[in-house]
Amino acid sequence: MLTSESLEIFIRLLYAFAAGGIIGYQREKAEKPAGLRTHILVCLGSTLITIVSIFAFGKMGADPSRITAQIVSGVGFLGAGTIFRYGPSVKGLTTAASLWAVCGVGIAIGAGVYFAAFLGVVFILLVLVLLELFEQRMRTKNTSPIRVLLTDVPGSFGRLGEALGKMGVNIKNVKIMKDQGLFIHCDLWLEIPSTQKLQNVLMVLGELDVVKGVELE
Repeated sequence: MLTSESLEIFIRLLYAFAAGGIIGYQREKAEKPAGLRTHILVCLGSTLITIVSIFAFGKMGADPSRITAQIVSGVGFLGAGTIFRYGPSVKGLTTAASLWAVCGVGIAIGAGVYFAAFLGVVFILLVLVLLELFEQRMRTKNTSPIRVLLTDVPGSFGRLGEALGKMGVNIKNVKIMKDQGLFIHCDLWLEIPSTQKLQNVLMVLGELDVVKGVELE
């Protein structure tokens, strides 16, 4: 029969599973390096270590905070694995930060501070979802949005970027979505110089053999 302590541990781990899953699902949908399983495991792991430090080592007279403090520094190595350089820009910083934040949620759950953990999940989602929309709007301000259907072959997006570069067109933002077939859907926000016209850009892109369709958003 479950004791009240065992039931409390079960509830905390279940809460951690749900909290990590909610945030991880958002990262998975956004096709980030660390998705659903990674965020669940980080949240569960930090919760479990916190529980052990409180219910086991704490009862033996040890300082539970000493073990818990190592979680925060340890998850940094995991987060570093999601960061990579792509040309002049750095990708994965937000995902690394979300792992670190989920670790904090797990510690709060393990310590039994449920309200703080709940607020943590809410605010993390606000940052990942709403602020991302705000940032995207700022990045794509005064741009021309188009959608390009590319053949899914090596170098197809490079060919597209090369053609735009020759016309002096700057890609301000891009979203790439693969379908189940042989094509890639690319949403592009283009900064077109005054020397070029949008229709001319669309015509040039449409003539590429890797492009199967171009349309305005």
